[in-house]
Amino acid sequence: MSESATTFPTKVIAEIAAFVAVSTALSYVKVFSLPQGGSVTAGSMVPVIWLSLRRGAKIGLFACMLYGLVQLVIEAFIFHPAQVLLDYPIAFGALGLAGFFQKRPSLRRNGLAVDVDRLVSVLLCIATFALFSYELAELRLSEALFFAWLFAFSFVFLLWLEDRRRTNEKKDASKLVTPALFGAAIGIFGRFLAHFISGVVFFGSYAPEGLSPIIYSALYNGAYIVPELLVSAYLIYLLAKSGLIGIYK
Repeated sequence: MSESATTFPTKVIAEIAAFVAVSTALSYVKVFSLPQGGSVTAGSMVPVIWLSLRRGAKIGLFACMLYGLVQLVIEAFIFHPAQVLLDYPIAFGALGLAGFFQKRPSLRRNGLAVDVDRLVSVLLCIATFALFSYELAELRLSEALFFAWLFAFSFVFLLWLEDRRRTNEKKDASKLVTPALFGAAIGIFGRFLAHFISGVVFFGSYAPEGLSPIIYSALYNGAYIVPELLVSAYLIYLLAKSGLIGIYK
């Protein structure tokens, strides 16, 4: 489907409106919320990431920035104009980076390599989760966050390997989940980075005495972004695995 350099076709506009609306609705379903903004939701980022994977970066970035502006309207946390830009259109717009992985080809691996990698990935998930639990129990929060990120990316990698194990090499590469998982992970990390910078610059004063604003911002934003990454990666995996990402395109 061809797209104008300046406008989107009616069908795409309708998709943008629908996917942003679904993301907005899901954002109201919160598992928990933090006092200075940020929450774990019922996969609220998935619809706009899905749209980015369907339509590419141009449409994805626009839709995700629009979603960020909607979040600003319905649940604003305003401290400074630059902070508003970082925490809303830039942070949520970063989710559209997933669109750059729309047509990225998947790597070809032989079955033995996948099985070995799968075993290593399972062990890595177990080890990083155990280390995260230990550091959290010892109240070493910065180390706990580090292992939480390692566990999150190990989990995403494991989903990819599981897909490769189950997928016949002769199937259409567009049905493989590798681009979708990497796109989702990078988009969500982009959102984390924007919130992290905002936290360091504008909310460092909220850090407990003796705790660096950098560590405080990483811990605060990681507390909800890491769970959101895990939930979103699993849902995107299911969508990609079932071939629904490109349905009715």
